[in-house]
Amino acid sequence: MQSDKTYHRNHVFKGMGEDMTLQELLSAIQQGQKIQGENFSGQDLSEQDFSKASLVECDFSGANLRNTKFVRANLRACNFTKADLRGADLSESDLFDADLTGAKLRRANLTNSIRIGAKIQKWGLKGAYISGPTAYVD
Repeated sequence: MQSDKTYHRNHVFKGMGEDMTLQELLSAIQQGQKIQGENFSGQDLSEQDFSKASLVECDFSGANLRNTKFVRANLRACNFTKADLRGADLSESDLFDADLTGAKLRRANLTNSIRIGAKIQKWGLKGAYISGPTAYVD
């Protein structure tokens, strides 16, 4: 993890029922802790590796997620509204019921991801890599 990123300093996370800093929460995710309902909105999480992470019902709206890895991650019902996912790797991730309305997905990899019930505007997929079944809400 890079230490030169700027995070919202006053943001307190409720990871695993206790107050945590963003760095503590990121460390817990890297250690395989399941995270549910956290608010990452507006955070700079670019180039992080959340591969195989369980981040159910989390809010990533407006977050900088450029080049972030979500390979095989559980992202069910997450909010990615207006998030910057350019170059992100979401291959084989579970995006069931996720909201990607207005998300920037250029060069994002959604190969073999589960997109059933996901809200994705078709034009937002320009330049994205997609294969596998596509069942999303327009």
